[in-house]
Amino acid sequence: MKKKNPRLFPSWTHSRYYGLTKLRKANQLVIDKFIKRSLNEKVMLDYGCGSMPYRVMYEPYLRRYIGADISINKLAEVQIENNSGKIDIEDKFVDYILSTQVLEHVESPENYLKEAYRIAKDDSLLILSTHGFWMYHPDPTDYWRWTYAGLEKTLIINGWKPIFHIGIIGFAGAGLSLFQDGISQKLPSFLRKGFCICMQRLIAFVDYFYTDEERKEDCTLYLIVAKKC
Repeated sequence: MKKKNPRLFPSWTHSRYYGLTKLRKANQLVIDKFIKRSLNEKVMLDYGCGSMPYRVMYEPYLRRYIGADISINKLAEVQIENNSGKIDIEDKFVDYILSTQVLEHVESPENYLKEAYRIAKDDSLLILSTHGFWMYHPDPTDYWRWTYAGLEKTLIINGWKPIFHIGIIGFAGAGLSLFQDGISQKLPSFLRKGFCICMQRLIAFVDYFYTDEERKEDCTLYLIVAKKC
């Protein structure tokens, strides 16, 4: 039997079970709203692709899906130059750019977004997720956290106009997520899994009482669709 992608379908014992499940559903909403109309005619670049966990969701609606990352990632089809951040792709080549939990790791969000702008066709869409409240997680670095207002401003000044956004895990759940991570690091290993299982259920419970509007401002993660201006 084919093993499920743990990023899309985490085990119920996973310490990120609730957030990853919500993120998969948010990506599916974006696909239904913006991508299904592509009719296999469009090209998407996964910018800082890592293991490309969302490829299986987006690729069926595209003519081509391209993974781009720095040279140490052998899964990437296209390289991002380590020092300059330049992508080995011509100007105005792609229709969609997917950026999932990358922006907090880049040294210069401005340069990253400007390079996305360069390779995007006119009226292209950027589908970007990045963190509001979250623990430090270097991969290999970790520089930034955002308010929605700050993230929106950063996008706009670099040529991208947000047209849709979802907040994932509201304020109380975000606080409990940080509490989970802080406490679990101090527990004996044999207690961690049980503690995280309980915390994930509690996070889901309190998050139920938040509206979509309330989650948009104070949350662990933003998923934004922005249009090239």
